[in-house]
Amino acid sequence: MTTITRFAPSPTGLLHLGNIRTALINWLYAKNSGGKFILRIDDTDQERSKDEYISQIKYDLEWLGIDYDETFNQSSRFERYKEQFEKLKSDGRIYACYETPEELERKRKLQMAAGGKQVYDRSALKLTEQQIKDYENDGRKPHWRFLLQTERMKWNDLLKGEIDIDLTSLSDPVLFREDGVPLYTFSSAVDDVDYNITNVIRGDDHTSNTAVQIEIINALDENKISFAHHALLKASTGDKLSKRDNVISIDSFRKDNIEPISILSLLATIGTSNSIELKSGIKQIIDEFKLETISTSPGRIEIDVLKALNKKQVQKFDYEEIQSRLTEIDENVDKKFWDTIKGNLETVEEISSWTDIVFNSKPAESDDKDYIKLALELMPEEPWDDDTWTTWTNAIKEKTGRKGKELFLPLRVAFTGLTHGPEMKLLIQLIGRDKIVERIQT
Repeated sequence: MTTITRFAPSPTGLLHLGNIRTALINWLYAKNSGGKFILRIDDTDQERSKDEYISQIKYDLEWLGIDYDETFNQSSRFERYKEQFEKLKSDGRIYACYETPEELERKRKLQMAAGGKQVYDRSALKLTEQQIKDYENDGRKPHWRFLLQTERMKWNDLLKGEIDIDLTSLSDPVLFREDGVPLYTFSSAVDDVDYNITNVIRGDDHTSNTAVQIEIINALDENKISFAHHALLKASTGDKLSKRDNVISIDSFRKDNIEPISILSLLATIGTSNSIELKSGIKQIIDEFKLETISTSPGRIEIDVLKALNKKQVQKFDYEEIQSRLTEIDENVDKKFWDTIKGNLETVEEISSWTDIVFNSKPAESDDKDYIKLALELMPEEPWDDDTWTTWTNAIKEKTGRKGKELFLPLRVAFTGLTHGPEMKLLIQLIGRDKIVERIQT
């Protein structure tokens, strides 16, 4: 049987690292077994769903290299949901409820005060025809609940092992709102059956949903799905991730020039028994993926770790790999420039700060003007090579007696305006004699 997994985001905000991790796990599971990966857009909530977020979801996945074999929007399947609704209705598994939100809340508070289970009391099943008629004459429209019949739902979770949920502790779930819109619990179950999903891998916040959905699936057909629930990622503070937190959205990392492979490397290893490390490419991530290595304890996202991975990736880039990107930043950047500077970059785009230093003759202030003046007098003639800096600083040392930081740091600051950077023996070759003289004398 072909393995079929799915990723089902709601287009109500930007994807964050936690969402993408779930997508990645499902994608890797399908890839690892030669199966299919489906992108399902859960947009039944028309008020909150936006086309711009649908486009952004697809763009984020494409940018990261996560491709899908098929995609569809739940909003295109309302007729199918209605068909399956009628089936369950005729089977006596769905019933109409007329309580208002305020009435339901009052019931909940009374149950809480009495110390009982805070579950729906199924009073709608006892309504007489006259009561129903009165409600409808008052303009009330029913919401529809699924009648749970199983006391306990058990399954072998691929990550958590044996799961046993007491369904008597849960309310009969609402499947259709008063306006006729199906809710996630129902539409997801219908889609998983219709698209022959074999594996649902998602966050463990869905565990109780799974118990309910298995019963719905069994009422529609027969459950053939294997479930796996992974622990959710948390922010470094321990807080839950949110779509409203744009700091960890994929879009924010793209704007910060984080490389896709850096993000994938983090998400493929965070919250697993494997060490976090930069991967050579997507193929390595696919080859090394094993579902059982995913921990049932939540991993924490450390942005500093992501930046460290990205720095490693930037320093691995050969000039030829990113030549077009570098040309867009500054057409003066050649292979020698890149090889000299890349060790000091956290992102590729940071090279623009070094093109400014190398090609701009903006004067650099020095507190040691006499020393710099002497250094210029001892400056060797061009052409310069890797030995020029040593020859030059040895001559300065002999004249001044300076050594270590006292010898080198004032020169670096005077020539670049910074106290750190690439090796000066390489950097002075990029700047050149004329530019140094021009910068100091201006």
